[in-house]
Amino acid sequence: MSTLTSVAVIDDHIMVAEMLALTISKERDLRLVGVAGNIADALVLVFQEQPNVVLMDYRLPDGDGIEAVEKILNKYPDTHIIMLTGSGSPDLLARSIEAGCVGLLSKDRPIDDVLSAVRSAARGELVIRSDEFSNLLGQLRKAPEQKTHLLTARELGVLQLLGRGHSTETIAEELFISVNTVRNHVANILSKLGVHSKLEAVAIAAREKLINIVDFE
Repeated sequence: MSTLTSVAVIDDHIMVAEMLALTISKERDLRLVGVAGNIADALVLVFQEQPNVVLMDYRLPDGDGIEAVEKILNKYPDTHIIMLTGSGSPDLLARSIEAGCVGLLSKDRPIDDVLSAVRSAARGELVIRSDEFSNLLGQLRKAPEQKTHLLTARELGVLQLLGRGHSTETIAEELFISVNTVRNHVANILSKLGVHSKLEAVAIAAREKLINIVDFE
């Protein structure tokens, strides 16, 4: 029996939150754990339920979603967070990715795209369009701790496959290694580059021309 993907919805727009919640609750492979409309309630919900995926609104009454993302990932670093926004600005995308989000979705995307993004995030895949990724490359800060020369050939191979949209399981199969070994490689990559998300690591590697990006969603 397959494991359900638990999902939390954080949005202060009641109609949007209810629509997302209702849609998610109807999916057989997804389990809605709750809805929150501000950062304070979001932290209580996520810390209590520890969902696999969080759909996080950027604009909230008591701050922006990036603040919540940082607090969540500081406590539960394996949580997959997708930022929801009405603005697709490169700066917002970069801030979201640097905070540790696996991607960003515009609120005007069809609901099927949202569901697909949730499932992709749960599999360890990146959630971003090709045009958004191109815009991201020029926005990411170049921190002094990003020591790309320390990456091993195997780690670059993992980054290359992540950049092609592969899940953790698919990478393990293609490289003939265990899922845990892939996760260890990813953890080492993030540590060496001083970043918080796989997507940021892929973007940095692509910016430095260490890997070639074929396509995204």
